[in-house]
Amino acid sequence: MAWIIRTVILLLVVIHWGCAPKPLPVSVPGLVPAMPGNQAYQDAERALEIGLFTEALDGYHTFLREAYDAPFVDDALFKIGKLYRLTGRDDDAIAVFARLKREFPESALVSGAELEILTILFDGGYFESVITHGHAYIESTDPTLRRMPFFFIVADAYEAMGSHLEAAQFYYRAWNTASGADVDAAWTQLKNTAEQLSADDLQRLISQVKDRRLMGLLLYRLGMAFILEEKYDDAMDVLKAFVERFPEHPDYPDASDMIHSLTERARFTPFSVGCVLPLSGSYAIFGQRALNGIEMALSQSGEMGGGIPFTIIVEDSRSDPAVAMKAVDQLDQQKVGAILGPMSAAEAASERAQARGIPILVFTQRDGIPDIGTYVFRNFITPQMQVRSLVSFAVEELGAKRFAVLYPDENYGRRYMNLFWDQVVNYGGVVNGVEMYDPEGTDFAKPIKKMTGIFYEVPKDLTVPDMPRLHTSLLPLIEDAMRSGRDVIADPVERISGIPLDREAIDDLGRHHSDRNDQWHPIVDFDAVFIPDAPKKAGLIIPQLAYYDIRDVYLLGTNLWNSSTLLEMSGEYMKGTLIADGFFAESRSETVKQFVAAFQNAYGRVPGIIEAVAYDSAMMVFQTMRQTASDSRRDLKQALLLINDLEGVSGRTGFAHNGEAEKTMHMLRINRGRFVQATRTAESVNPEPVNPGKSVLLKRRRP
Repeated sequence: MAWIIRTVILLLVVIHWGCAPKPLPVSVPGLVPAMPGNQAYQDAERALEIGLFTEALDGYHTFLREAYDAPFVDDALFKIGKLYRLTGRDDDAIAVFARLKREFPESALVSGAELEILTILFDGGYFESVITHGHAYIESTDPTLRRMPFFFIVADAYEAMGSHLEAAQFYYRAWNTASGADVDAAWTQLKNTAEQLSADDLQRLISQVKDRRLMGLLLYRLGMAFILEEKYDDAMDVLKAFVERFPEHPDYPDASDMIHSLTERARFTPFSVGCVLPLSGSYAIFGQRALNGIEMALSQSGEMGGGIPFTIIVEDSRSDPAVAMKAVDQLDQQKVGAILGPMSAAEAASERAQARGIPILVFTQRDGIPDIGTYVFRNFITPQMQVRSLVSFAVEELGAKRFAVLYPDENYGRRYMNLFWDQVVNYGGVVNGVEMYDPEGTDFAKPIKKMTGIFYEVPKDLTVPDMPRLHTSLLPLIEDAMRSGRDVIADPVERISGIPLDREAIDDLGRHHSDRNDQWHPIVDFDAVFIPDAPKKAGLIIPQLAYYDIRDVYLLGTNLWNSSTLLEMSGEYMKGTLIADGFFAESRSETVKQFVAAFQNAYGRVPGIIEAVAYDSAMMVFQTMRQTASDSRRDLKQALLLINDLEGVSGRTGFAHNGEAEKTMHMLRINRGRFVQATRTAESVNPEPVNPGKSVLLKRRRP
């Protein structure tokens, strides 16, 4: 690698010496004056002319000692510096040129001395110094002076450092101020540098130039750069603008051919859709559920005009990124218009679909998926959607302003905790309590007591003897067990989770302490508590909240809580529960009722969120293909982006400019032991915070 770098630098030096004008070793910039009468000076000149460098140096030094106040001292200094340069004494040369600049600032040789210093620095690899000193000299000199060599050497330094945009900017300035043969040299360097610019850099440079010749070059290069970056739509737009404005340009034929290739590349077989789903392996059950949803959409899509049905081509990803990418390649060869899925290996499949220019609708929560490219869409519920819906409903509909978070100390819990906290701040609320717990544990007394101020003993001088009892009822199951004398409670928690509530363990928590009068006095300074965990774990936590007299608060959970298991374990303690989900099979919506009935009739089971999202995604593609009546993937992609507020079984859906779904979540509460739909006064796909600009006091430091 080192020899490659040295070779590149050597090539840059050769280019510089071949292109940038430099003072010749035996001449001085400007008009040649008459030779002074000093004998030492005359001897030095004759020695220099015949190549006797040592004798020439001696003569010039003698002249300086004898007649430093005479004319031509600046000339002698310049030639001494050149001779030092020619004999490999670069440090001495820099010192002499710097002396000339300092002692003879009005000399016509100052510009040449500065250029010599920059040349020495460049050849020594001190590119940053060349840039710093070159910038300073250029900014301090009269713009009417000949500054082209300085533009050129600064550009060379930027290019040597890999700063192609800055190099192109200075080559452009050199080209604008060049004359004669220097014009072609500057243009060649400018063109070569432009070929190395990214699309972003090319756009910045285009905004700075006015010359037609350069504009044509940069537009063509921008189109090519977009192709390399797999931004085919942008490439098409730029190349079309190029051929329209520059029909005389030498790259016009190549641009026209590329436009034709991009157009053909984007064509697909009408009414054909691909699927990439995990139909084997550990995720096969989820892939099959998604496929059932797509099949249901296909059965209801009907036929296009002329009796042409939609075609579904299914590929098994096996949850393997390499297999998923290969599946995308195969679907591309079969000219499908869009791809549905995958669920796992979504990132790899999306990157390949973007490279092929195929619209792809993935079913995953993985971060950053829509940002892969303009052909990547995500239609799935995300943590951000759920948390935003929960907080907005709690604040706007329930009047909650104070919140607490009880979360498992793992990636899932930490992610939801941070998202929830951010949304509370956005909606003008406060987070008064945040506690984490061991995700493998079953006893949550410690975090619950910390969250409510009962973990530490209250000093006697701060106790209130007649503090009113906040909650009079205890856990019915515990009371029954105490009266019956049983040691272990046979309750739904134990039956479902297999974890008994050990009576001695409960006693050790301190509840049955003679000094506490069999009651807790928690500080509940929050209206709602958010618990981002699975049903079985939440089913263990919620009864313990009630045990510690934390009752009159709302319980907020993710879509995982939409589970009969949770209802069995903790149903009687969940009257104030609110969850956000992307699908509710018992919804009052006629669209959902018809979908559920048809699905049950076809597959003998109730559909879930995966089937619903896959169904909606397929219907989106089918309807968009029908409406656009185009065989261009680009047109199909553009039409998908225009979807807004489409009523689907997984809620009203639209797409943001980056392909991220914007969905209306189903808000669920519990009534008489089952989940029911909670109604919102005014629903919107993407609710805005009530008071996003409000300064919020955060009571606790975020973990």
